[in-house]
Amino acid sequence: MLNKDNRSVDLLAYYFISLLTLVFFGLVYKSLFVVYNYSQFSALSFSQIIYALFWGIRFDLASAALLGLFASFIVWLSWRFTPSKSHALFILVLMLVLQLSMQTGDTIYFAESGRHVSYEMRDVLTDASGLFMTALTSHYLFIVLSYVLGITLLFFVVKLLRPVLSTAVNHAATSVATSVKPKYFVDIMFVVILLLSIVLVRGGVTGLPQSVISVFKIGDAEQAIITMNGAYSVVYGVINSAKEIDRVTTKLPEDINIDQVMRSLYPLTPDFAPVVENTSTKYNLVFILMEGWHADFMSSYGYEFDTTPFYTEIKAKSLAPLGVIAGGVRTTEGIYATFCSQQNPLGKTIAQTSLQNNHYNCLPSILKRHGWHTAFFQGTHKETSGTGAFAQSLGFTDSFAKEDMPEGRYPHNYWGAHDPDIYDYLLDKLDTMPQPFLVGVNTNTTHDRKVPDGANAVFGMKTKMQKHQSVIHFADQAMKEFFEKIKQKPYYKDTIFVLMSDHTHGKHKSLAATYFIPGVIYAEDLVPTKTVERYVSQRDFSPTILEILGLPASPSFTGKSFWSKRDDVYFSDYFDSGSIGWINDSLLVETSVENPEVTKCYTLEKGLLNATQVDCSEKHKSESLKSLVFTSYSQDLLFKGKTEKYYGFLEKNNE
Repeated sequence: MLNKDNRSVDLLAYYFISLLTLVFFGLVYKSLFVVYNYSQFSALSFSQIIYALFWGIRFDLASAALLGLFASFIVWLSWRFTPSKSHALFILVLMLVLQLSMQTGDTIYFAESGRHVSYEMRDVLTDASGLFMTALTSHYLFIVLSYVLGITLLFFVVKLLRPVLSTAVNHAATSVATSVKPKYFVDIMFVVILLLSIVLVRGGVTGLPQSVISVFKIGDAEQAIITMNGAYSVVYGVINSAKEIDRVTTKLPEDINIDQVMRSLYPLTPDFAPVVENTSTKYNLVFILMEGWHADFMSSYGYEFDTTPFYTEIKAKSLAPLGVIAGGVRTTEGIYATFCSQQNPLGKTIAQTSLQNNHYNCLPSILKRHGWHTAFFQGTHKETSGTGAFAQSLGFTDSFAKEDMPEGRYPHNYWGAHDPDIYDYLLDKLDTMPQPFLVGVNTNTTHDRKVPDGANAVFGMKTKMQKHQSVIHFADQAMKEFFEKIKQKPYYKDTIFVLMSDHTHGKHKSLAATYFIPGVIYAEDLVPTKTVERYVSQRDFSPTILEILGLPASPSFTGKSFWSKRDDVYFSDYFDSGSIGWINDSLLVETSVENPEVTKCYTLEKGLLNATQVDCSEKHKSESLKSLVFTSYSQDLLFKGKTEKYYGFLEKNNE
């Protein structure tokens, strides 16, 4: 064995070689991300995409620096304990494969959720088996092609780097000054590498470490998505999954009168007066949160195939807006927006964070105080994304999930029970549940792209599109069967149904389409059949239900009843990739919260799915300002735990 003191390792050269190689591969995988999710970026020019790819080089460098540091650390340890061997090339290859896996996984996660992996790593690890099987069944071709490309590039890079690394990690001390022992020189190099990596990961020598929301500084929502390095996003999520939730800053003009703008959004004072207990009509309520249904795949909203015939039928008999704008892209975000009528933390959920510990005056807790029994049902595991416990924290007394359900008619998909079995279990529970009741049901069949064995796949199962169409059709027919059965129950005539998606999933042709979901309120002989000629928010459903029941609005609800005949101001919003989307009448404006001067303006005269980009008018600019004020005001109260003081602006002087 060679004497360790006579062996030199040019660890710094190894680190820089690793850094450049990892940055190169990171850019390649980001390009794959763009290609696979191109429908999201089709409005961008080629030059804008290239600009976004290289604008995000700081995140590529941060990711590469972290992996390069890890590789250098292992090489350093290896040099100390096995001086006669060099594992440098093998270790770098391992880092490149790890990088490939993280960025491929992030690309698939984005294709499913419309969001990079970050703070959700805690939930990703909890739901690992379901996510893994969904990835294998729905994105197997992309996975195979990604690894084929990655391994092919690795082969050529290894051939190129082998002679270079053999020089960087050698067994001769000829390049080391005689006054410094080689082992100490290598130790010094590792300290230098550690310091350099800290600077690169932080994004510079000053300021706070760069977070995933720093991508928004590019000023364009679609470009911001491209900018982020998936491996950095994953590692950031792992490190920060248990930390305090970060607030996204919304910039406002210095001279803006926030209270005045808020009063313009709420010109009619809500009725917060207490109501006598017995004057309210105690109808039963069933909220069916249709997992991942999105309007652009439903004929009721213009889709060419009749994927959801039963929903189309019941929508024609319901109180039905033009469409609903979701408050997020995850179930817990949809639950909070729907039942608490509040804006979620921008791009995040309050579930499983310290914000969940605050008090929220939500529909389940309000109705429970008035005598309703409350329960939440879900087809997945109770702890999937913390959904069951989160629903209970908002006022649902009972929580039931797949582990509570008996063996049903169909084998589970990768996430849990299929919708027919969820509905069967729900009906059994409703038969013995005290009335009046409020139940929330999160379905599950459409969490996957798998029609159960023995069921009819109406559109086929050969292509990804056919699978999606067949699965949503199966879920639609399961809902039809549920209604056929519940109509036979004695409590049916006294029950109001809210049919609404919790969020969308998959790819969409625009940011707005990503948040466009179905939603109606149906009750035979109780709620009138009416088309509401505007887009509403998930936040508007609980206020609408309270008005139907004859109960006053909650002083924490930001939404408005669309059943009301009041001449009020109606708006809906979404947040995506650093921008607030704001819909008022036939106008849509998307505004960067960090660079408010960056806006995109649209007309909705041909519908939301055919939004046409136009030059920003003064009306657009006015609505853009309102969106920023509403968001800043709502986020401030949310993070201060003061959502029940939402209408404080009405109590102040009107000057």
